[in-house]
Amino acid sequence: MKRKLSLLLALVLLFTVFTAGCGKKEEPADVVEDDTEVVDEPEEDVSDEPTEPTGQIIIGNTTELTGDWIPVWQNNAADYDVYNFITGYSTVDMTFDGEYVINDTVVEDYEVTENEDGSKTYTWTIKDGLTYDDGSPITAKDYVASALLWASPVIAETGGSNTTGQYLKGWSSYSKGETKEFEGVNLIDEKTFAVTIAPENVPYFFELTLVSFSPEKLSYWTDETVEIHDDGDGAYLSENFTTENFGDKMQEARFGIYPSSGAYKLESYDEASKTAVLQVNEKFLGNYEGRKPLIQTIIYKKVTQETAVDELATGGVDLLSGMASGDEINAGLDLVDKGGFDFVEYPRSGYGKLTLVCDYGPTQYPAVRQAIAHLIDRNDFAKAFTGGFGTVVNGPYGEAMWFYQETKAELNEKLNQYPYSLEKAVELLEEDGWIYDANGDEYKEGIRYKKTEDGELMPLELEWASTEQNAFSDLLVVKLQENPDVAAAGMKINQTVMTFGELLNYLYRDGSKDSKYGVPTYHMFNLATNYTPRYDLTTAYTTDPDLLKLGLNDNYILDEKLESLAKEMVLLDPEDRDGFKAKFVEFITRWNELMPDIPLYSNLYHDFYNDKLKNYDTNSLIRIDTALLYAYVVEE
Repeated sequence: MKRKLSLLLALVLLFTVFTAGCGKKEEPADVVEDDTEVVDEPEEDVSDEPTEPTGQIIIGNTTELTGDWIPVWQNNAADYDVYNFITGYSTVDMTFDGEYVINDTVVEDYEVTENEDGSKTYTWTIKDGLTYDDGSPITAKDYVASALLWASPVIAETGGSNTTGQYLKGWSSYSKGETKEFEGVNLIDEKTFAVTIAPENVPYFFELTLVSFSPEKLSYWTDETVEIHDDGDGAYLSENFTTENFGDKMQEARFGIYPSSGAYKLESYDEASKTAVLQVNEKFLGNYEGRKPLIQTIIYKKVTQETAVDELATGGVDLLSGMASGDEINAGLDLVDKGGFDFVEYPRSGYGKLTLVCDYGPTQYPAVRQAIAHLIDRNDFAKAFTGGFGTVVNGPYGEAMWFYQETKAELNEKLNQYPYSLEKAVELLEEDGWIYDANGDEYKEGIRYKKTEDGELMPLELEWASTEQNAFSDLLVVKLQENPDVAAAGMKINQTVMTFGELLNYLYRDGSKDSKYGVPTYHMFNLATNYTPRYDLTTAYTTDPDLLKLGLNDNYILDEKLESLAKEMVLLDPEDRDGFKAKFVEFITRWNELMPDIPLYSNLYHDFYNDKLKNYDTNSLIRIDTALLYAYVVEE
């Protein structure tokens, strides 16, 4: 009965309209009021809720931790979960239904000023009594430090992405080291700081996301000699903050025990077992409504897709979040049927995909990317992978997004569905000049070749980087790489299996870890993307050379129209929902023509858990740290 109910809910939920309030944790946003259905706050059964933290939960994730906690370098989704457990006190917080609100636990007062030059300033006054887990006080300097540190050229020089505050006044010149001051960031006194949105970014659909900051303990990354100053032209760091002085320390610190301002503190991390142990941060005063954690210990560990549900059944883990494949979900539902376990399901705010590299090799040509799309039966793939708990999408979005749900009919009319067709794939390739064999003669069989601008012959041979022990990868082998029609089209795909961490190095071309990663090597990566309620893809498709060096556009697609449409979508008044939807359709239509990714599915996520975990609820808008903040453990 549970399985039938779950399948019914899958059909219902995949067509439910969710209100996506706007923003992500570090950069919250204004909420757009509407009359669509919203996700309710969890209904708490407090009959057995403890008054103090107790118990333990072991989270299993098929994405392995790397210990690279800070998202300015290249932490993955599992690392980012740990980061969110140990990071808090943002000036703006988010409710369960995606509404962003001023964090009253942090903010004593704030003021918004519209300036004559068109810029907009938010002045925050924080409360007394905020501390890190070690008891050291948090002041306005810590919030300013977050902006100055993560936007600094030193971060870029150490291989990180220094885009924090990129919509603020003066970010470009500060991030490049052209000015010592960050004009859009001001330290006023021990309790007060201000941030100013640049005039070219006003209005902005997700406005509060641009002015929300969490505190950063600067001395952890540097030492006590680095100071913050503000002489009236913007805040800045003292002259001794250089890559030469602190680059090595920062590289070491990024993998260390990070000072906590969040609900939990990082107790330990074991590299061999990919396991992090977190304990309650007793100094944490709560989220925006004062909610404090009631689970004493959280252990976060790596599991494999093959054994994840078995580990849940035998007590190796207590919670599996974001189960995506049909095999995983059906095994989990079988376990629930036996008793002692429960689940929650919710449509995904993202999609699974093949990421294609658009500046290197055969995939630099749109026709090749379109041909690949025609050579994989995406409906069949989605059904096989999700077990019926998912659908095909035709762009970078997920079933949970309100603006997709409200434009779905229009998109279905405008977008190329890329139906499975060997004939269409061959037609596209021939029109694009893939008409030669290895000797430059007319193509008849084998691998196709194209004459490039320099007269060289380029083979239609694609290098694919995939992750190990991954059902998504295994299915792609069957449905794409070994598909006879791929060979019949004159294409060859070579698979290289590696760890997820190494795949990210190649994806981001991170030469700071090894020079080999800085050289374009692979044309395809199988990945998945989840979006926060703040849907801004401007940097994801940037053509800015400096941002490209940071690996922000991991497709390396240089299309000014696509970038412009992404920017137009967000440079709107927060109340202009219709304008946002119209720009979304324009953007997706252009994206669908270019096909920088092959979108394969957007699915219904399932979280399975031991029923000792009480009051656990989640949705596509929040992260696991928020869900567990409202949960507790009752041992039988």
